[in-house]
Amino acid sequence: MKSISIPTYIINLKNRSDRRAHILQEFEGRDEFNATIIDAHRHEIGSIGLWNTIKVIVTQALEQEHDYILICEDDHLFTAAYSKETLQLAISEAISFDADILSGGVSWHGDGVAISDTLFWVKKFSGTQFIIVFKKFFQPILNAAFTPADTADTKITDCSDRVYFIHPFISVQKEFGYSDATDKNNGTDRVEQLFTQSAAGAEINRSIRSFYKTPLAPESVSDEQEEEDATIPVYIMNLPERTERREHILQQFEGRLEFDVTLVNACKHEIGAFGHWQSIQKIIQLAINNDDDVIIICEDDHEFTPAYSREILFKSIYTAYQQGCDYCSGGAGKFDIAVPITNNLFWTNHCLSTQFIIVFRKFFQKILDAKFDETIIGDIILSEMTGNKMIIFPYISTQKDFGYSDITAFHNSVEGIVQFMFAVSEDRLITMNKIFVSHHNQLKNMLSDTAATVLVK
Repeated sequence: MKSISIPTYIINLKNRSDRRAHILQEFEGRDEFNATIIDAHRHEIGSIGLWNTIKVIVTQALEQEHDYILICEDDHLFTAAYSKETLQLAISEAISFDADILSGGVSWHGDGVAISDTLFWVKKFSGTQFIIVFKKFFQPILNAAFTPADTADTKITDCSDRVYFIHPFISVQKEFGYSDATDKNNGTDRVEQLFTQSAAGAEINRSIRSFYKTPLAPESVSDEQEEEDATIPVYIMNLPERTERREHILQQFEGRLEFDVTLVNACKHEIGAFGHWQSIQKIIQLAINNDDDVIIICEDDHEFTPAYSREILFKSIYTAYQQGCDYCSGGAGKFDIAVPITNNLFWTNHCLSTQFIIVFRKFFQKILDAKFDETIIGDIILSEMTGNKMIIFPYISTQKDFGYSDITAFHNSVEGIVQFMFAVSEDRLITMNKIFVSHHNQLKNMLSDTAATVLVK
């Protein structure tokens, strides 16, 4: 790999001599950077001053026809993970993925996808203390309209879906006790905490991907005939007086021979969520009595989506089982971190909604043994009970809006909120799945080309 000397522009306000001394020390002796101090533009709104400075830098880079540049803020701090070789590899990979932006470390990120041992793709991020900007993104920066409500990091992700960061982080921000761009960071150690949390989230993502790379055992997959004849027990909870819900849910399963349906009288309690959890435990006890290996617990507002198919359901169940999953959701109104495992399954650390959940036998007793009181919320406690849970993608289940909920009072106060939450959550998975599939295919092609070259030689 050729040695690099990256055009590096360091943003610094003239009166911030403490920051200038710090940042010059960070780059001292690092000949891989060709560093220039840029006088930051002053503005009563710090974020506007930062963006105007970035535009000046990009204009200069465009005129000098650089292929890429490093824009660095004066609070950047190299981590122990930094090396010239790591940065070179990350830049090379980013170029191969047609990146617009490559960050050395982010203080927050949303919906990151690990695409290699070095890089994460990210939908949104915060932290612009160390960003590589590639030539093809120079003009979009110059063309972007920037308002007082914007920040540099959010504007970048508004303009690009090709943003990546390096992990482990090679850059964080040094605490100076004040910020010229972000008022809420003044007088706190908030930035340091944010970088620590962001790095931990990325590490969880990477460790989950690594864990689920274990090859599936082919002998554990049923043959086509077994799959064709298989049925799965479905336990539907329904309050006897909710006849419109019972009629709806029975219609959902009508003619679907892959399901063995049992209606269960839901437990009634003045606190709906408490009765809901009692109903879940009642169903689990029935499953144990019936010697079931895997069941579906279904609420009476479940509704199959157009994406549902018997094939996707059974394929997801078999794969989740092979990977040691405790339970799997057919669709969730909200989740926190999600990691693509296959084209049809995402791991998640927290999963809202229990209208359609697949529960495996090894998780039955844990549900029965769970301690609970009248503050319990079923989907939250289930998420907290295990780190091995998944969501099926595309969603095969959503919730029908009956205009009321017997469990969650919030759903009664905002019309259409459930459908909105499901749509937003699935859109997040759609984006991550698209990134996962496209980068996975690109990496396979790159490896195939490399192998072919070796064979030719």
